[in-house]
Amino acid sequence: MIEIFSIYTQLFIFIIIFQFPLNKLILNKYGLLNVNYFEILIYNIILNSIFYLIISFLSFDLKFYFIFQIVFGSLFFILNFIYFIRNSKKNFDNHKILIAIFLLLNIILFSSIALNLRIEWDGLAHWIQKAQVYFQNGSYSELRDVSFAYYPHFGGFLWGYFWKNSILQLEYLGRLILPFFYLSGIFYSVSTLFKKEDYFIKILAILLIFTLTLDYYLFGGYQDYYIFFQLLIFSKIFYEYQKMKHSKFHFTLLFLITILILWTKQEGFFYNFILTLIFILFCNKDNKTKFTFTFFVISSIVIQIYLKKIYIGSFEFNEPVFHDGLLRYLNLTNILETFLLISKHIIISMFRYPIWILILFILLYFEIFDKKSKLPNYSLCYLFIFFGFVYAIYFQTKMPLDFLLPITIDRVLLQGSGFMIYPILLCFQKFILDKFKT
Repeated sequence: MIEIFSIYTQLFIFIIIFQFPLNKLILNKYGLLNVNYFEILIYNIILNSIFYLIISFLSFDLKFYFIFQIVFGSLFFILNFIYFIRNSKKNFDNHKILIAIFLLLNIILFSSIALNLRIEWDGLAHWIQKAQVYFQNGSYSELRDVSFAYYPHFGGFLWGYFWKNSILQLEYLGRLILPFFYLSGIFYSVSTLFKKEDYFIKILAILLIFTLTLDYYLFGGYQDYYIFFQLLIFSKIFYEYQKMKHSKFHFTLLFLITILILWTKQEGFFYNFILTLIFILFCNKDNKTKFTFTFFVISSIVIQIYLKKIYIGSFEFNEPVFHDGLLRYLNLTNILETFLLISKHIIISMFRYPIWILILFILLYFEIFDKKSKLPNYSLCYLFIFFGFVYAIYFQTKMPLDFLLPITIDRVLLQGSGFMIYPILLCFQKFILDKFKT
C-alpha cells in the first residue's frame, strides 16, 4: 500500500515543483495573456531543467534543492489555486477536462512502469550508472569512472535526482519523470488548437498522438523520449515565435531547449546544427536575431566540449566521424547496397512507430488533394535534413549494419518524429475546420 501511495505522490510532486517559477500573473507581464495550464507547465519544465543541468555540475546536496523546489512550488500552487477560484469563469476552466485526462494517463503509465520493473539493455549498460552517481550525491566529475562516460548525462541526472527524492527511494520512481515529460509535450502541442469547446476533437488528437508514439519498452531506462519531447516543444515554440514581432521570451526558450538537447544524447550535438539551420532559413526575424541565436548555440557547443575535456577527460562519439572505413564507398555497389539496407529498415521502423505513417499520409494528402494547404515550410525542410542525418549515421559507422540497424534506427526515427507532431496537428486542425465547420 505504501508503494502505491509513493507512486501517486510522485505525480503530485511533479505537479507541485513545475508550478514554479512562472505562473499566469507573471506571464501577463510579458504580454502572454492567454496562456493555458499546459503552456505554463512546459515553460516551467524548460526553466527547471536548465537549473537541473546547472546543479548537475556542482557538488551540491540534491535534497536541499528539492526542498527549495517543494517550498516555492507549493507557494505557487496555493497562489495559482486562489487565482483559479477567483477567475474560474474566465480562465483555466476550459482545460479542466484535458487536465483530468492528463492526470489519468500519467497514472496509467506510472502504474505500468511499477508493474514492470525491468530495466532494458541501454538503461543497464549506460544510463543507470549515471543515475547512481547522482543518487549518491555525486557530481559531474565522478561520471569519469562510469561506462560510456562521454555520453551526455541530463537524463541520468533526472533519474538519479527523482530517485533520491522519492518517498521510498526506489529506482523506478526516478524514471517516472520521463512519461510525465512525454505526456506534457503531447498535451502542450494540442491544448491551443481548435476551439475551446472542441473537447472531443482535442481528446481525439491527444489519444491519436499518444497511441502512435507510445512504447512501454522505452520507459525501461532509455532516453529517446526526452529528445522526442524536446524537439516537439521546440517545433511549437518556433511556430509561435514566427507569429510575433518581438519575443525575447520565446527566443530564450528556443535557445534553452537546444542546450537541453545537447546534454541529453549524443545525437543532440547534430540536432543542434539541424535546429540552428532551420532557425536561420525560416525565422522571419532580422539577420541580427539569426546571428545571435547561431552564436549562442555554437557557444554552448564549445562550452560542452570544454567541460567534457576538463571533467570527463575527452570529447568523443562512439566512433570517429572520419575513418578509413569510409573509403569503401568509393565503390558504387557498396553505396547502393548500404542505401537500400538503410531504406528497408526505415520502412520497417515506420510501422513500429506509426506516427511516421500519419506524417507521410498527411504530407501526401495535402500535396495531392489540397495543394493550397501544406505543412509549414520549416517542417518540410526539417524532414529532408533529418532523413539525410539518419542516412549519414549509418553510412558513417564501422559497425555491421545488419546488427546495428534493427536495434537502433527505430528509436532514432521516434526521436525525430517529435519535431513533426505540431505541424501535422496544424494540418489536422485545418482539415477539421474546412470539412466539418461552417
